[in-house]
Amino acid sequence: MKETSGSSGACVVAVTGAYGFIGRHVCDALQRGPYRVVKVNRSSEGVPDICSDLSNAAELARDLRADGVKVLVHSAWAGHPRSAGTDYPGQIRDSLVPTINTLLAAGLAGVDHVVLLGTGGGIPPARGATAPPAYGWAKRTAEGIALANASAFQFRLAIIRPSAVYGPGQDPSRGLGAVTVFADAILRNQPIRILGSDSVTRDFLHVGDLSEAVRCAVDAQLDGTYELGGPEGVSLRDVITAIEHATGRTANVELLPATGVDPQTVLLDNAPFTRKTGWTPSKRVEDSLDELLHSLATHHAGQAP
Repeated sequence: MKETSGSSGACVVAVTGAYGFIGRHVCDALQRGPYRVVKVNRSSEGVPDICSDLSNAAELARDLRADGVKVLVHSAWAGHPRSAGTDYPGQIRDSLVPTINTLLAAGLAGVDHVVLLGTGGGIPPARGATAPPAYGWAKRTAEGIALANASAFQFRLAIIRPSAVYGPGQDPSRGLGAVTVFADAILRNQPIRILGSDSVTRDFLHVGDLSEAVRCAVDAQLDGTYELGGPEGVSLRDVITAIEHATGRTANVELLPATGVDPQTVLLDNAPFTRKTGWTPSKRVEDSLDELLHSLATHHAGQAP
């Protein structure tokens, strides 16, 4: 790993979306290593090192170069699978254009290594009049853009496709992260609404495991595309049961019609990433619930009038 800039001589890593759910944890993980982290965020809240809405590649490149950034982790993304639907224009405007600008800026700034966070949820093929979900389509399109820029500017590129991510600091009001959303609903005595069957199975990935994986990718100057899943497959029903046991409460579950686009089972293959980095996921859902429930209680206490 090349060392550059900063009075400490530490390698400088920029993280976009630095004050988002995943970005915060990624910054924490990198700061535990031999890195100086440059936080990039569209809002000035939290006082980022670079305040940018990622709309101007030239300006962002100038800022990255001024900070001596040689590695960039792109975790900024707008929207989520449910809200995106088939809103292709929205995903292009709010997610793809900022990603294009970020990747171009990385190239113009002479960044050596980029880590792009994609999605491990998969995209069902379009058949007839059925279009792929806009969120998944946009994530895969972003990968293609990243590969083109890596080729044009000759930087190393690691694409990480995580499974369903959950953990402390996740805002349940956004509807992302079944484990977090379900735990929050049970704490607030609200119904849990499931689209389809509660037998749907995912290898839920704790955000702490994901952030450590990103650090490992930076450590190894990794390139290539990798899936990342949690330590085991868990059904939605088993997630709910575990939360009931942890809280001593009974969930009110409502099963609604399936979307028709969500796969019944998603279990990702960590083996290629593990072989390259030595990383393995360690946080099981049932063992992470006390931490998550405490985080949710703190979140709601902060919202109290």
